[in-house]
Amino acid sequence: MATIPAVMRAARYFGPREFRVVEVSRPDPGPAESLVRVRAAGLCHSDLHIIFDELGGYPIPTPLTLGHEIAGDVVAVGDAVDPSLIGQRVAVFGPAGCGQCRYCREGRDHLCIASRPLGLARDGGYADYVVVPAHALVPVPNGVSDAEAAVATDAVLTPFHALTRVGQLRPGETVAIIGVGGLGLNAVQIAKALGAFVIAVDVVPAKLELAKQYGADRVVDSRQLDPAHPPVDRPITLVADFVGAEATKLLAQQLVARGGRVVMVGLATPGGTMLGLRLIADEVAVLGSFWGTRQELATVLDLIARGLIRPQVETHPLDEIGQWVERLRAGEVTSRVALVP
Repeated sequence: MATIPAVMRAARYFGPREFRVVEVSRPDPGPAESLVRVRAAGLCHSDLHIIFDELGGYPIPTPLTLGHEIAGDVVAVGDAVDPSLIGQRVAVFGPAGCGQCRYCREGRDHLCIASRPLGLARDGGYADYVVVPAHALVPVPNGVSDAEAAVATDAVLTPFHALTRVGQLRPGETVAIIGVGGLGLNAVQIAKALGAFVIAVDVVPAKLELAKQYGADRVVDSRQLDPAHPPVDRPITLVADFVGAEATKLLAQQLVARGGRVVMVGLATPGGTMLGLRLIADEVAVLGSFWGTRQELATVLDLIARGLIRPQVETHPLDEIGQWVERLRAGEVTSRVALVP
């Protein structure tokens, strides 16, 4: 490891609204860990919720290097890790389950009770290097760029899990995707790949136009949408909310057909109105969806390699992360940004 710098850059969270790039000592991998040279790290709205203290008291350790969407090269491994990993291109499974609890044994490692997610509970990927549990590494197929691999770990994995495992989307169903930003645009592509009729709902014309280009059958400005008169003459049996504001949660419950499912993914606000009578009388299921599994990450990387999903991502230098945090917060990012060290 003598050729690897002892000091590196990292974008660190020191407390609410205290977030900046600093120099820190480069970490060494433990026995079951790997050291990854970061090639790209995706910027996520969840990072904004942390930086601007919008998680309603959810505990975030400080100081902490943020960044949970990570892709890079393995440059060193611990004593208990296969050294043949060195040199491999990898994406990082952010939840990094323990592999031992019942959730991990059931293949639901994103719900691991002992998980310390990268960039949320342990140092993440807004840095030159990051230490990662070796079992959290997923090979990146040929044909998938570093930036695509990074955002696949959340911005593609999360909607894939929400629509397939949680929402149980079936071919021929009609699905409404509320919010077609970084995750929602990928959800449109995933739903189309699964054979669904897709309605994209947003308030930003540019995002709706992108959704149309990426396969949406119908695009609708939610400000002009009357839930009592849906924009199609077929039941909307699945609604996925990738915004999570009070207004979008309400719209999702109003828009879904009798016996349908609503999947909540976005975290814009922690609370919201529940339409108790509607949910009970019409047997509407409201389901929460969080991230996705390691196996699903391998699947979405394969889908990207095969050209079935094309994540929209733009790259910028890590040193510019502060301005891109502000631009994302101001709604000036159409799809997804990856920071490149």
